[in-house]
Amino acid sequence: MRNRYIALIVIFFLLAVVFVVNDGFGFGKEKVSVEDSLIKSIESTKAKVIESTISAWSKLNDTYMTEQQVEAEMKAVLGIINPEKPTINIVKEHDEDTVKQTLYASAGSKNYNVAIESIKTDKGGETYVVMDVSIDSSTNELVAEKLRLENYFASKNVKSKISSCVIGVYDGKLTDSEMRTKIADAMSSVKAKQVEGLNSEDLNSISAFSGNINSFVMSNNKKVNMQIAMRYSSYDGKTYIWIGSPLIHVEY
Repeated sequence: MRNRYIALIVIFFLLAVVFVVNDGFGFGKEKVSVEDSLIKSIESTKAKVIESTISAWSKLNDTYMTEQQVEAEMKAVLGIINPEKPTINIVKEHDEDTVKQTLYASAGSKNYNVAIESIKTDKGGETYVVMDVSIDSSTNELVAEKLRLENYFASKNVKSKISSCVIGVYDGKLTDSEMRTKIADAMSSVKAKQVEGLNSEDLNSISAFSGNINSFVMSNNKKVNMQIAMRYSSYDGKTYIWIGSPLIHVEY
């Protein structure tokens, strides 16, 4: 009887430890997408969203592609993003060692900037693609656009690096204390913990990690999957907030 009692105590203790670990680090919980986390974070700060962006890039192959091949690849991109035809503008560049085409186009609230560049190397060549999407004043299409870009890279059987960012604004100048509170609210909404931080007269910026977000990068040997920055602009008298994952990929 005594042994059974001790065994039950041990079992309950182990279960309690597992619960604490799961709760503290996010293990065992359902992971959520980067974009859903960004939307939740920006909403928690009560900022007015003015833009959301996605940036993706990858090496397509280890081949030097001709102008015709790059043009064909750009047509494949157009088939994926399906912009409005009157807005399509493709700038072509070509020299002895490089073939490059850059697409500018839009569809509704979305603006696209896509560059495909093929470069000669000693081993033959390399071709890269960079895709940037900007969505005006709404996060409604952020998830769908991320999926659209992922589908393109999946169709090429290549791995891509994708980052997303939402940008919000407040009228007037927030105090340093108010900025820190907004940043804390953004982290708390997705159970993120600060990894590194910068606090200066002009800028508040932190990098953080959330066990609830389904991806991360390593920064100084530490896991990071969220970056938040706030700055006051005397130009228009507003305070801006950027929330990016895994990092902010736009200028702030």
